[in-house]
Amino acid sequence: MFISAEEYLQRISYALEHQIAPLVESDHARSQLLSAVFLLDQLTDRIDYKPDIIKQEIETNCETIRKVVDGLEQREGDVPGELKAFLEEIGGGAWIPDLALRRRCDEMLSMAIDAYFAARDRFDAASAYAMEDMLLGSLTQIASRDLGMFKPSTSQKILDSRG
Repeated sequence: MFISAEEYLQRISYALEHQIAPLVESDHARSQLLSAVFLLDQLTDRIDYKPDIIKQEIETNCETIRKVVDGLEQREGDVPGELKAFLEEIGGGAWIPDLALRRRCDEMLSMAIDAYFAARDRFDAASAYAMEDMLLGSLTQIASRDLGMFKPSTSQKILDSRG
């Protein structure tokens, strides 16, 4: 299952601060570790959920899920009922592009990828390569957009203003 960048950073910070730092004996090393936690927390504060990017990610996920489901159905592979129900729901067009739907899309995409790899032997080599290339392209596009959700740092703003 995919998790948001914010939750991912929070989990890393928590693990470093509460599970790793207490085990570090050196005061210097512990202070360096806690500085890293502070920096991760600052990154979390810089995430700016832009509605346009959220909408694009939902659309990309839905398109990718549809392609995987179509590929599975063409080869009589097992398509989870939850995926079919999700696509029918989304196909109705009455959805709000918010973080809850984005998270659900991420879960459905993960399920679609699992379903594809469970039925990969039903695909000929060229079709499997094309499907995996499409999946990788979609995931790369989503990751690139996620990076676009970080607000520029103060130092970047200063550098940009200098021209």
